[in-house]
Amino acid sequence: MRVVILTADVGEGHAAAARALADELRAERPDCRVFVLDALAGLGAFLRYVLRDAYRWQLRRAPWIFGLLFGLLARSAPLRALGRTGLALLGARGLLRLVSAYRPDLVVSTYPAATSVLGQLRRRGRIAVPTCATVTDLAGVEFWAHPSIDRHLVMHESSVAPVERVAGPGSVRRSRPPIARQFFEPCSRERARRELSLPPERPVVVVSGGGWGVGDLLQTVGGCLGVPEAIVVCVAGKNRDLEHELAVLHAAEPRVRILGFTDRMNDLLAAADALVHSTGGVTCLEAIARECPIVAYGAPPGHARAAARVLAEHGLATTAETPGELTAALTQIVARRSAPRPGLAPAPSAAALALGTALRLQRPARRMRVAARVAALATASLVGGWTFLSDDAYPFTSRILDLEPVARIPTAGPQVAIVVRAPQGAIEAVLPLLRRTHVRVSFGFAGPPDLRVLRALEDAGSEPLPELAPGKLTGWLRTRAELEHESRRLHVGREGFYLAPASGFTAAQHLLGRDLGARPIVGAARVGPHVARRQTRFRRGDVIVVSVGSDRAAARRELSTLLERLTVQGLHAVPVRDLASGAHGSRATARRSALAGGPERLLGPAPGPTRSPGARTSRP
Repeated sequence: MRVVILTADVGEGHAAAARALADELRAERPDCRVFVLDALAGLGAFLRYVLRDAYRWQLRRAPWIFGLLFGLLARSAPLRALGRTGLALLGARGLLRLVSAYRPDLVVSTYPAATSVLGQLRRRGRIAVPTCATVTDLAGVEFWAHPSIDRHLVMHESSVAPVERVAGPGSVRRSRPPIARQFFEPCSRERARRELSLPPERPVVVVSGGGWGVGDLLQTVGGCLGVPEAIVVCVAGKNRDLEHELAVLHAAEPRVRILGFTDRMNDLLAAADALVHSTGGVTCLEAIARECPIVAYGAPPGHARAAARVLAEHGLATTAETPGELTAALTQIVARRSAPRPGLAPAPSAAALALGTALRLQRPARRMRVAARVAALATASLVGGWTFLSDDAYPFTSRILDLEPVARIPTAGPQVAIVVRAPQGAIEAVLPLLRRTHVRVSFGFAGPPDLRVLRALEDAGSEPLPELAPGKLTGWLRTRAELEHESRRLHVGREGFYLAPASGFTAAQHLLGRDLGARPIVGAARVGPHVARRQTRFRRGDVIVVSVGSDRAAARRELSTLLERLTVQGLHAVPVRDLASGAHGSRATARRSALAGGPERLLGPAPGPTRSPGARTSRP
């Protein structure tokens, strides 16, 4: 009998359950060969990063992100289906290769992501042996279940119905928790305290945040110290930074003992009057088996808080929301040391139930293929929509698809281009400054141009540029029409440059603009009252975007300061098109000539280039 157990180094609970299950299987069937495998090695480097490293960062630095994702997925079965499909698309081939190398007769998973991919492989017939999954959480069990897994092992009767809603009737059995055998063996409090060098009579509270040291353990230890004479043993797990911080903070407190990762949890729970836990994982199952009271406190958003609620609902734990409530709950527990503690009902071992797993009838292949294609299409639509229609994705997409906006234009001379983004009233305020300093720049126009302002701008030798509106949900569809319309109104060629919106620019807008031959400008540097002044030195060829408000005096000061900085650095400003073409004045002269025709000529359609049959025109 060859059994593969899939687990993951995500916290410590999944790996601990796998080790305990492996020992049970060997004890149940001495001829059984058990292989405990890291599922993340099969799922690949990308999924390993997302499921372990990014998840750990979220729990420690931004737990609200994980809480938001957990809430969305817990409430939406279609989103969970999309997630399962994404996991299968990225990890199925590698996990199948990992498992097949051991030619198993049974595959067991203790990790939800591995269960999801294993179920997809079982559904498609790529794995034809029985599959089993342990569900060691009491909340969020829908993430641990899959319709094509042959048997699910749950720890509490309350988990049976929600798992069967996902996996189908008859797919669930309640088992004894897959924890080390020593937690079920007698161990007196006196002997455990003696071996741990803990005082025999004083209250002892164990604080744990799981294998990763998750939760606000700093505040938790403070709340526990509120219990008179209590000794607090805090297990920081593999979180070395937290362990060091706790050790420094409580160096002078003789009632606090700080531990890192330890393999003596059985002795600690036997010695403790209470366990204060933040994640509600396998450690809580160990505490229940050891009849150690649990106080759920400091859980980060997501499944940990849900697990705390479920434990409390079934009388398996007490919850506390504040340090004061934590102190009160512990004081009450210590005062009632001899009170009976609720536990889990007797059940067969997880190993015995796993070995008895039989193949279940799978859904018809045609139905499976249709469902998989629909899910894959939906996933592709979501990914494609995010890639091309989200401004958050544009920086990444622009590099991959060669859609980089214009930030610098190579030039041999000591020149930079300045693009001023300003209300039309402020444009009139800065034009005298430009005339006085003999500087010509480009101005972005995001709306209908005022003819008087446009004439003044052209008389000063500067140029107008169309400015694109942000690409909202459907606004990006008008990109081509918007650029053509604005180009005609500003009397500039549509094959040229345009100013990208300050925010909300997407890859779809870039592609539609490029179809016209137009190139977006974002600038190598941005200058303005709300932009941090990090740029200390400009380079020749830089395109500098200056944003000013309606305050005319402030607009003049901002532009004047920039021109002074350029002068000090030996650079001078030109319009964007002049920097691109090198013709410093020819375009401005031609544009001033066009103004002589009056408003009808200015606002009318731009004349196209003269072409003879077979001739070719070049884009600027």
